[in-house]
Amino acid sequence: MPQLSISLTLGKASTGNADPVHNHREIIAKNVDKNRICKNVTYVRQNVEEAYEKLFSESLAEYNLKQKQPCRRIEDYYERICEGKRVEPFYELIVQFGDSQTAGIGSQNGAKAQKMLDEYIRSFHVRNPNLHIFCGMLHNDEASPHLHIDFIPFYTQGHKNGLSKGVSMKSALIEQGFNPQSANKNQLVLWQDSERKVMEQILQKYGFKRDVKNDKHKHQSVTEHKESKDEKKLLAFAKSQQPDYSIENVTRLQNENNFLYTENKKLIEEKQSPWKSFFFSDKAKLDFVLTEVKLRNIPVRETENGFDVQEINVEEVRRIEKSYQSSATSHRATLIDDLDRITMQVNSFEDIIAKLQQYGYTIKKGKYIAVKPQNGEKFIRLKSLGEEYSEQSIRNRLAHKMKFESDINEATKTAKPDTLDYAVKNTIRQYTVVFAHNVLPVRKRNPKKPFCWTNSEELDRLSDLNKKINNGATLESLQREFTETKNNLADSENKIETLKSELTFFQDLYQAGQRCFKFMQEDQTALSLLAENKVTADNYERITELITADKNEINELEKSLPQFQKKLKEATDIFELAEKVSAGTWVQYLINQERPKQQAEFWVENGTRCADSETEIISPNQGRKK
Repeated sequence: MPQLSISLTLGKASTGNADPVHNHREIIAKNVDKNRICKNVTYVRQNVEEAYEKLFSESLAEYNLKQKQPCRRIEDYYERICEGKRVEPFYELIVQFGDSQTAGIGSQNGAKAQKMLDEYIRSFHVRNPNLHIFCGMLHNDEASPHLHIDFIPFYTQGHKNGLSKGVSMKSALIEQGFNPQSANKNQLVLWQDSERKVMEQILQKYGFKRDVKNDKHKHQSVTEHKESKDEKKLLAFAKSQQPDYSIENVTRLQNENNFLYTENKKLIEEKQSPWKSFFFSDKAKLDFVLTEVKLRNIPVRETENGFDVQEINVEEVRRIEKSYQSSATSHRATLIDDLDRITMQVNSFEDIIAKLQQYGYTIKKGKYIAVKPQNGEKFIRLKSLGEEYSEQSIRNRLAHKMKFESDINEATKTAKPDTLDYAVKNTIRQYTVVFAHNVLPVRKRNPKKPFCWTNSEELDRLSDLNKKINNGATLESLQREFTETKNNLADSENKIETLKSELTFFQDLYQAGQRCFKFMQEDQTALSLLAENKVTADNYERITELITADKNEINELEKSLPQFQKKLKEATDIFELAEKVSAGTWVQYLINQERPKQQAEFWVENGTRCADSETEIISPNQGRKK
């Protein structure tokens, strides 16, 4: 059976490796035959801004409608993504069957390659519903036929903040079912492997077998394998087909190398950058800044009264701060907060009215109950706050509250003592009792809904723990999960260090080759190193391909580190929660966390401090009395 190789290369807009202008032949490179441009096939041709308008106009309008502050609205989503530089605005896929030697233009295999490429692109959207093609071209005006597919990756679910439908390659692929399995098998690797399998199936359909370059191995012992590891890599590249030295391909490789160097440097800086804490006395300002930080995909760790970002992103957060336009807290918003808190502390509607009076509200009863804040000028009808704050809705919420508390009391009584299940239920019961004494703060899981026991951030964490227990989790299994996750992260970090060591070896080998073969220097140490690894004047240039391969793998591994770190944080949080719950100290822990805020004499307006120490870096703003 005849053989053809397959090639699938992914480029990014930010590096210049995704270029619709080039694909449409608005700019013609030297390796393009002008007489054959008319043979090119256009499948899709859409302006990228128009594609963004079609894809995201509805979700953007929905997002902007929810923003009360004009400065938080997004006028141009495409421009915002390009300026953010954390999410690629679009990608380009270059697909090819064979090469100029095995499936060149004008050959029988070249004609079959065109048909196979046509089949591939026509089925692309069926396999990839979250990758919108806005430019699809089949080029027949170069040495061999190949596809250029420019697409915008988008998600439609799983994002609580930002747009309900937005740009993200990672989320798009996960939504398509490519869930990360390990550092070497993240969603991007799994997707590319899947696409190559499709290409291989198309090859077989047209009577070809896949030609896998450099895929011949002989059996070796472990010792032999280790001794010949570097030699095998060098020889494999030395025997491979001649590279494409066209200006277009060389420029592409240079751009890729520059991008990898920049990305690697940025990732190293991010990894080494210490975490800094931001804190604000103005909750509205905190909500605004935190929302913008998440929208721009800046890594963030939320804290009790603010959030942490790495020092490398502090200036960006400062710019977001300056864009905030403060507005006085409305009496209506304050009333909603007071009603949310009071409703979960009492057992009757009459008690709510009495509590409001204690808070300084004037009550006016009639067909509709209205209240006037202590410093307010007008009465506010409860029902005008929204349907969920009408008298009947509040009474219903009280009934649900009391039923929840009754159910958890009964569940605690029937749970088996000295078990984690009993500890969780008893902790939930303790939380509801302590909250009634106005010791703990209101923390909503969904800020847009009234506070209740099913919309409590703290009880939601306990609910997650309870679900794990119902699925068979124990304190010991949670500890094992934490340990395994920590070890997986360590393995990934160790592999990066090993690859970096290998990369240094290849770079030294290449520099030795340049000194001896290019600049003709007499360096016996370098010559011995080259001879030992079978490097000659004819093949030393190919070491750059090994260097690029290692850089690519390091880059991919370092990109996956935040995901491992996130999993470790989740495993750590749930295990620490289980430990505190099991010991019966979790509610007291929450009280201890809140007490310094209630007892503090001053509250810093805003500033940063090192997140991992007590040292504070305070902004020029002075503190103010609470």
